[in-house]
Amino acid sequence: MTLLNLESLLDRLSRWDEDQLARLLSVRPDLLHQAPGDLTVLAIRMSSETSIRAHLQRLDAPALRLLSTLTRDAAAQTPTPASEVDPETAASLETAGLIFAAEEPSTTPSTWETPARMPHILDSLQAQLPQLPALLQLDPPVQGTDTVSAAMVENASLSVISDLLDDVAELLGLLDHSPAATLRTGGVGMRELRRIVAQSTRWGAAPGARGGAFEPGLGASVGSDASVGEIGWLLELTASCGLIELNDSQAWAPGRLAEQWSTAAREHQHQLLVSGWLIAPRAPMLLRGPHPTSRIAPTLALDRQRGDAEALRRVLLQTARDLIPDAAAPRRQLYVLNLPEDDLPGADALRGTLLQRLGWDRPLLRARVGHLLPWLVREAERLGLFAVGTLSTTGLALLDSGSSAEASEGAASGTPWAAGLAHLALQLGRSLPSQVDTILVQSDLTAIATGSLSAPSATALSDFAQREGHGAVPTFRFSTESLHRGLARGWSAASMLSWLQTHSLTPLPSSLSTQITDAARSWRGVQIAPAGAWLRVTDAEQRDALMQHPELSGLGLHVLGEDVLVCEVGPAALEQALTMAGFNSARTANSAPTQSRDSGAPMLGSSPEHTASWTLEASPWEHSRVTSPHQRAPDAEEVAAAAAALRRAGLAAPSSDSSVASDVIGTLRSALAGRRSVTLTRVSPQGSTHHVTGVPTGMNAGRVRIRVREDEGEAVVMLHRIAAVEESDVHHRHEGDR
Repeated sequence: MTLLNLESLLDRLSRWDEDQLARLLSVRPDLLHQAPGDLTVLAIRMSSETSIRAHLQRLDAPALRLLSTLTRDAAAQTPTPASEVDPETAASLETAGLIFAAEEPSTTPSTWETPARMPHILDSLQAQLPQLPALLQLDPPVQGTDTVSAAMVENASLSVISDLLDDVAELLGLLDHSPAATLRTGGVGMRELRRIVAQSTRWGAAPGARGGAFEPGLGASVGSDASVGEIGWLLELTASCGLIELNDSQAWAPGRLAEQWSTAAREHQHQLLVSGWLIAPRAPMLLRGPHPTSRIAPTLALDRQRGDAEALRRVLLQTARDLIPDAAAPRRQLYVLNLPEDDLPGADALRGTLLQRLGWDRPLLRARVGHLLPWLVREAERLGLFAVGTLSTTGLALLDSGSSAEASEGAASGTPWAAGLAHLALQLGRSLPSQVDTILVQSDLTAIATGSLSAPSATALSDFAQREGHGAVPTFRFSTESLHRGLARGWSAASMLSWLQTHSLTPLPSSLSTQITDAARSWRGVQIAPAGAWLRVTDAEQRDALMQHPELSGLGLHVLGEDVLVCEVGPAALEQALTMAGFNSARTANSAPTQSRDSGAPMLGSSPEHTASWTLEASPWEHSRVTSPHQRAPDAEEVAAAAAALRRAGLAAPSSDSSVASDVIGTLRSALAGRRSVTLTRVSPQGSTHHVTGVPTGMNAGRVRIRVREDEGEAVVMLHRIAAVEESDVHHRHEGDR
């Protein structure tokens, strides 16, 4: 095997026809961003370290093993036996431009050529990933024989989804009253997570505790480490969906979308959560509490950004789907997950066919992110996409969107996940049991729901009762503290009793009625409520007509006194509504026209009927400097047009500046590994250029250290200031030859 320089690679490409060029651009789409102007630019890009590394990530184990074998034999100057070269695998590598068949006749069994940087790239990958050679020697994965009941998978998935929706609703309620403060360095720290846990009955109640208020404090006795980690993950998830935002005090609190989400159908609530998780450019968001042997980064900190996170989730889900040939066949167990709550995961945190298939299809990916895969699987479980060690019906609906015409029509969003998310919502809407609005009030001052409560009923009960335990069928306990909280949130004793009498299937016990009355008598506070405008109506009959008019029912009219009413909309909207209803009105002198917050049309996504509204087109985290390497796959017409244009353009004169400028990082890495001298072209802030010649000694944090040849001193050059890199040893050798 011989190494090809740029001129030799150009000679090979110049002999390719349009079909060969089109196949190259199809398997290596990064070469089309932006479209190369001629074959010279194409050769520069395809031989760059950045592009080669990107394609190596997509190679399966046989292809990467063959490429490593050919490169190893080339370094040892020994021929590769024909028996070790699979023709089909070699053809796929040749299509991608990673190897070329030797054009001159040779007596050696197999003679191949490869771009000059290939040996260095493979050596550096094996140095960075010591486990890679062992992965390349593994046998093909074999499907396991253990099967799981489809009904068990379905029930487990629906149960997890119901719990997740309740958890998110609970967290939004906690943050609405007490936002999560951030550290000065960014993110939500462990003390703040413990505070949130201590305020919740779902995560912070001590064993055997029944209701009551929590004592202030952040001690470990309130809430387990797993609960702290759960809160951290829910914060990450809701932020990735846009449900919580940073307020003016730099604390995380529910945003405007949270109010719409709380009234949406459950399938659309789940759709938004999955949508935000899929496209979030974040490292695995699930984390545990503090371990003795680890230091967890703060939740919602920028250092948890990861540009390839979406691609990792896509590969994980699609690999699981490929292992299920028929959705109607008995479901086989794909993995076994072992994540301890009180310690770091071990080497067996994830086992099974799923991990083996990932290692076979993407050995580089498994070697690079193997430590993250258990957490990604666990997050998919928390969203109901995985259950009982296999892909759930919900996960299948997300990945098999093409089978649903309804989903395709409803997916108006441009995101690649839009059709799958629409299909997921349709499937979940048919699977989840109907919600109820009825409860059973018992004499022990508790209320038990008769099923999964609707959002309005669950919100109302949460205002003046304390939820106990988990599960789709909740139990609520009434106490003096919970009733005082309800009074602070705008309820009165009469309204609480009226709501309970309307929704309870059993008569209210006298003890509860007495407790509500006593709580209202003992509560001391000032009630506040929003008001956009006030009305003065001296005629009692006209006041009653206003309150009962159907066209004014949406104004939120309330009687404050004998002749004074308030409403929730502003004066302009109130005047327009009164005119449309046939009432005369007059503004006071100090009532300036204002625009009502509710005067416009409802925001996109406020209607649960519009499924596409609940699919995010962009992640709220995309304002970050971390960008995703995922690129849109070009269509066949785009590839064919680019291949034809390249054939017409032909070759351009190779420019050393253009070649190295396109791969500054790769050239510096190669020179750093070989301790070779380079010449940097540096651009100053004023726009002038000058050259620095020397040997690179280190590169990190966006800068390169170089030992200058002239004075043997060391200079530091920022990478974004480097316009070009050339290996100066080669340049000086050519000068000497001339």
